[in-house]
Amino acid sequence: MGYKVKRGSASSANPIKEILVSLIKRLIGVLIIVALIAVVGYFLFQFAYNQYPPFAEAADDVIGWLKDFYLEYGIWATLGLIIFICISVWALGEEAKRKDRRKEAMKELMK
Repeated sequence: MGYKVKRGSASSANPIKEILVSLIKRLIGVLIIVALIAVVGYFLFQFAYNQYPPFAEAADDVIGWLKDFYLEYGIWATLGLIIFICISVWALGEEAKRKDRRKEAMKELMK
């Protein structure tokens, strides 16, 4: 009683085409998700801007500052600044999580 062992790739004749199709599908999926996030963010921004005057004042200040920064330094510096701020906020959140985990570990150790 023996088993036949298939050697090599018998599933497809053109693996490069499969890779490209898979890449395109994933890229389309990512673009759809980013578009949905942008649309929801826009509507939430408009809602907060119209409902909460302090938010509107703060948003006007930030938008004015970004517009001045853009006019002085250009698009790439502005995008770099926005990305830097996003990464900084993310890093601060990660550091806070790490401190909380350390506190929890110390509590467990003391029990």
